Amino acid sequence: MTIIRSARALAAGATLLLGAVCSSLAADLPVKAAPVPKATPWVLDVHGYADLTFANTRVTNGGLYLYNRGFVYQIDTGLSLDIYKNPNGFINSFSVFGGVWNEFWNDPTPGARVWQEMDMWAGFSVGFAQYWTFTAQHVQFHFPNAIPTAYNYDFKLSFNDAFLGLPVVFNPYIDVFYNAAGGSTVVLGKRSGGTRVSIGMVPTVAWQKYIGVPLTISMPTWVTVGDKSFWNREDGTTNLCGTTSLAPCATNSVGYYSTGLQAKLAIVDTIIPKRLGSWYLKAGVQYYHLQNDALLAAQATTIGTTFPNSKRDIVVGSGGLGFSF
Repeated sequence: MTIIRSARALAAGATLLLGAVCSSLAADLPVKAAPVPKATPWVLDVHGYADLTFANTRVTNGGLYLYNRGFVYQIDTGLSLDIYKNPNGFINSFSVFGGVWNEFWNDPTPGARVWQEMDMWAGFSVGFAQYWTFTAQHVQFHFPNAIPTAYNYDFKLSFNDAFLGLPVVFNPYIDVFYNAAGGSTVVLGKRSGGTRVSIGMVPTVAWQKYIGVPLTISMPTWVTVGDKSFWNREDGTTNLCGTTSLAPCATNSVGYYSTGLQAKLAIVDTIIPKRLGSWYLKAGVQYYHLQNDALLAAQATTIGTTFPNSKRDIVVGSGGLGFSF
C-alpha cells in the first residue's frame, strides 16, 4: 500500500509540474493579433443641408430681374452621398447629390401666386489632382403659373487655392449653363439650345483664427457671358428697346457683372449641439450691373415696366439661417 500511495503521489506531482510548464510556455508564446480591416477608398457617407433665405428681390443666374415690391423667401434643401475618397490618387473623391429649391413672394401681382418657382437638380461631383473639382448636374425650373418647365444642364470647374496658405482664399471657377428645352430662361433669348458662361471667384476669409469668432466673409464676384442669341433671339418679338420700347435691342455677348459681400456666422455647439447639425446665420448684399439691353427689355414681362424705366443696377439684400450635417 505504501508503494501504491507513493506512486499515486508521484503521478499527481508530475501532472502538476507538467501543467505548470505548459502554462509557462503558453504565456511566452506571441498572441496573434486580430486582422486589421484593409483600408478602402469606397465609402458611403451621407451629408445634407437645409437653408432659409429672405431677400428684398432676386436677380436670376441668367441676369433676369424679377421683383420690384415686397420680399421673397426661399427654402433650399439637398442631400449628397460620398462614394469614393482617396487623397493620394489622381481622382480624390466622387459624390452624387440632389436637391430642391422653392421661392415664395409675399406680395404677388393680381392673378399671380405666392409660390413662384421650384427648381430640382441631380448630379455628381469629382475631386481630382488634389485641388480641382468638376461638377455636372441636370436642373429643372418649374413654375406654377403655366410657364413651361425649363430643362437645363450645368457644368462647373473650380479650383481650391487654400493650400497656398494665404489669408484670402480666392476659389476661382468657370461655370457653363446650357438651356436644353422649355423656353428661354431670360424671356427674350433663344427658346432652346442657348449657352451662358460665368467666370468668377469667391474670395473668402475665415476669421476664426484671427479673432476667435467662427465668422466667414466672402466676396462672390463674376461676369456672365454667352452667345448673343442666349439673351436676344431677334425673331421680331423682342423689339422692346429704345425710347418707345418698340425698337430692336442691341445684341451683346455680355450679360451682366456682379459682386457682393456675404457673411456667415457658425452657431457654436454650446448653443446648438453638434448632434443636431452645424447651424449658421447669414447676411449679405449682392450688386448686379445688367450690361445686356435684352435683360432690361425683359423687365417689361417680369415687373411690367418700360425700357426707359427699367433697372440696370440692382442691389439684393438678404439674410437667413440654415444647417448642414
